[in-house]
Amino acid sequence: MKPTLRQQPVQAMAMTPQLLQSIRLLQLSSLELEQELREALERNVLLETVDDSESGEDETEATSGADQICAHGMLAGASVTADLDGSGRDSWWGGESRDEDDAPWEARIAEPAVQDARLAAIEQLKLIVTTPREARLVTVILEAIDDNGYLEQPLDGIARESGLDPLPGLAEVEAALQKVQSVEPTGFGARDLRECLLLQIHALPPATRGRALAERIVSTCLDRLANREFDGICTALGVDRMDLHDAVELILSLNPKPGAAMAVAAEAALPDVVVSGVPGAWKIELNAERLPRVRINRLYERLLAGASERTLRDQLQEARWLVRGVEMRNETLLRTARAIFERQQGFLERGEEGMAPLTLREIADAIGMHESTVCRVTTNKWAQTPWGIYELKAFFPSQIMGADSETSGTAVKAMIRRIVDAENASHPLCDGEIAAILARHGVHVARRTVAKYREAMGIPPAKERCARVARRRLRLVG
Repeated sequence: MKPTLRQQPVQAMAMTPQLLQSIRLLQLSSLELEQELREALERNVLLETVDDSESGEDETEATSGADQICAHGMLAGASVTADLDGSGRDSWWGGESRDEDDAPWEARIAEPAVQDARLAAIEQLKLIVTTPREARLVTVILEAIDDNGYLEQPLDGIARESGLDPLPGLAEVEAALQKVQSVEPTGFGARDLRECLLLQIHALPPATRGRALAERIVSTCLDRLANREFDGICTALGVDRMDLHDAVELILSLNPKPGAAMAVAAEAALPDVVVSGVPGAWKIELNAERLPRVRINRLYERLLAGASERTLRDQLQEARWLVRGVEMRNETLLRTARAIFERQQGFLERGEEGMAPLTLREIADAIGMHESTVCRVTTNKWAQTPWGIYELKAFFPSQIMGADSETSGTAVKAMIRRIVDAENASHPLCDGEIAAILARHGVHVARRTVAKYREAMGIPPAKERCARVARRRLRLVG
């Protein structure tokens, strides 16, 4: 056989450097884009930042027509707004601005839940502290408790800092500390890890499996347990490995940092999109206040107009690609956010209970792009809404399978949370009763679906909620 050479036309998509850069910029979060632009400013002399004092300057100065738009019409970091207030021809509308009782829409926004263990303790102590002297001692004790829930100061120091006359004795301070330790979270106000674990063990029902042995281990063998000396514990306490296993499992289920359980972890969630206004007149804009505002240096661009220096011309091309890439990122993000909130008007009006099921394909079809592009532009992007800051990915909840109406899983979770919060604490609702309440509101889901969402939100079953209320009442009475 002789080797032959044949030509055949083939259609293929070539990934140009500009396209690759645009795709990469779409995936970056606000903080990552900020870092990217700062690095570009350091390595490319043709890029410069725009100060606020320069933002009002006349920007019609001669540059190339295409670069005039890239460098000045859509500055990296400039605010980009979608006119959704009814004045533009492409406006869209939400619901009414007031509810049935003619109450302002803002009044329906729930107050944020208490996330500090000290504040939660104060609310409970108000019910059991009866005298100003005792209130003063309790206040000093709370101030001496660290973020993990441990009392850092000895009792005699608390007595001195109280400033009471006469100076309280240790028995009086101990009684005040016991009241602090009687509130939730259990173990709050302990002086060390041993006391913290013992408080939690004592709060368990007496019939709890392994409770008695767990108390003995924590009281006498906590150091051995930390070093995993299980044989030594069995010998010292005269128990077998099976009983030890149950007790250790119980101890491991306790919370060694009860104060930190209510703390909210700090997250760098800088909103990329800001949704403001009222139902009937929503406004969506890009929030890029933290990003450096960059443009191509006009003087250097004019000097390079007829130059043949390869390095500088490459830098000019790179600067044009970067500014254009940021512009495309802003335009795509704004179009995507607008399409999302056009379909999530229920969320803007009622919160998570109004969130409708949504897919990436729906948004991709609406903005004329591929699903992968929508996926990239919504990853690590956040929106500031009247109900708080949410990741854009959160607005793509799945539809409840088998439901009579188009209800999302996020909406059902919010409904379950509201029903549980409003239930009679003495007679908590079981999953079947919650499903029946949802059905009366037109949301038909199975009991097992309610159980799945309840567990996902960390809500214990009805029996455990009832037992928790009973234990709390016993501690307050005691």
